[in-house]
Amino acid sequence: MTFSNAVFIRPAIASPGNSDMLRRRSSMKLFSSFNLWIVLIPVLCCPPVGGRAQAGLFSPDANAEIQRKAKKYHLVPVKLAVPGVRIDMRYKKTSASGHPLYLNSMPCFIHESTGAKLRAAQKILKKDGYSLKIWDAWRPPEAHQALWNAVRDSRYVVPPSHGLSLHCYGISVDLTLVKLDGSAVKMPSDFDEFSGSAASNYTGGDPEIARRLKILQNAMRKAGFRTIRSEWWHFDDLHPRGGTRHVTARDLGIKMP
Repeated sequence: MTFSNAVFIRPAIASPGNSDMLRRRSSMKLFSSFNLWIVLIPVLCCPPVGGRAQAGLFSPDANAEIQRKAKKYHLVPVKLAVPGVRIDMRYKKTSASGHPLYLNSMPCFIHESTGAKLRAAQKILKKDGYSLKIWDAWRPPEAHQALWNAVRDSRYVVPPSHGLSLHCYGISVDLTLVKLDGSAVKMPSDFDEFSGSAASNYTGGDPEIARRLKILQNAMRKAGFRTIRSEWWHFDDLHPRGGTRHVTARDLGIKMP
């Protein structure tokens, strides 16, 4: 090494001020390293719960992807379309086939225009102390075929050979009344009770049931729905804005039983 390119390092002077500065710098480095490990330890040491599909940090939300696809077919989640509505998708539990038509992960979709009409009906019913409870809304053609295979009665299920049910476009809905706190009230029959008791023209002798059914039908009609003779719980939206599109569970990436 020559004198011209030699590097001289000035030794630190151990004064009280310099010692305090060195201690502060060391403390800051230790503090920063400690914070870094606090952030990294949960990520490095905790494995994703339930595998890749449920690892929120490492995979996209499958439900959000289904909703994004559904939007292209004018379908939206009922919960978002109708605030305060109750949902009890009965085909997740059983059906006329003796088996569920849906998995527990099945979303409850409605045509966005039909959802706006449901929201209007919900607002009307709230004044009378009631809320809507949804039993079924958009029904994939795959599920409709399974239901027809079980029932095979055109009074209650549209034969697939005659075309798809309006449920398959999200413009029909099966529902009932509940109190605002969600508690049940008596109605003419249970869901999918394929008998005379299911008729929309109630002929039973209970005046409270008759009154509630009238309240429900009036609210739904004012909101733009029609009733059908064979099922008091079924309502159709015959004039959805924006039109309808054919869509299957497979189109949306929804698994079926």
